[in-house]
Amino acid sequence: MILGRSSRFKNAYVWWVSIFLIIILLSFKYPVGQQLQLTIAPLLHAVQAPVRWYQGFSLWFEDSGDLQSSYTTLRESHAKQQALAMEVQALRAENIQLRTFLNIQQIQSYEWRVARVISRGPELKSRRLMVEIQHAQNDDVIVSQEGLVGLVAQTSDSHAVVRTILDASVTVPVTMFESDLAALVRGDGEHLRVDFVPLIKAPQIGDILVTSGAGGVFPAGLPVAKVEKVTAIDGGVFAEVVASPVASWQRDAWLAIVVKLNAPREE
Repeated sequence: MILGRSSRFKNAYVWWVSIFLIIILLSFKYPVGQQLQLTIAPLLHAVQAPVRWYQGFSLWFEDSGDLQSSYTTLRESHAKQQALAMEVQALRAENIQLRTFLNIQQIQSYEWRVARVISRGPELKSRRLMVEIQHAQNDDVIVSQEGLVGLVAQTSDSHAVVRTILDASVTVPVTMFESDLAALVRGDGEHLRVDFVPLIKAPQIGDILVTSGAGGVFPAGLPVAKVEKVTAIDGGVFAEVVASPVASWQRDAWLAIVVKLNAPREE
């Protein structure tokens, strides 16, 4: 009895499978089959949904990872391009400064040698600089393309330490063009000061003080300072003058050393 039921079940299963296959084949050939396919399409779509979701999530994570990687690569490339552009801009600025020094009008009896700035003092307005220069000597004059910077204080084979005119140890004899003014400029770390200038000869705000050449250390005619303030001292005989350096060594990458021709040099 049990064997009979099992045999009938197998026969029924075979028939149902056969009918299902026939329906599938007919669905691709005849309109009725196509209608049947349309009828069961929602069921097939629902059955396949988990597979589609899994594939969608997998693709999303893969695409997200690819996008993140591409974004990181793009940011790194952009940062490199920005750094390269800044370097090119700095090189252009240095090149302009260098050409300015090479074409600068020579002062009689002096020669100019270009020096590269490699470090500055920590002050807002540096009182010390280090430059790369061969065979410099103490008290050699350092200038920028705008004017006087200072004096060499220490030297080595290829470097020199420069005291700028803001340093209190540097005193510069100055005058003005078409004037008989004779005065001394000294630094106080932040500004330049000219003490005890006769009031009748005192410069005006905005005037430029230049080296007079007195003492033989500085060549005559180098721009030194621009007058910012003039104050009469009690008694009305003298004036105190406050000025700022003309040279902008805080940002310049190149300076120049001024060497007197035919002057004895230490070996």
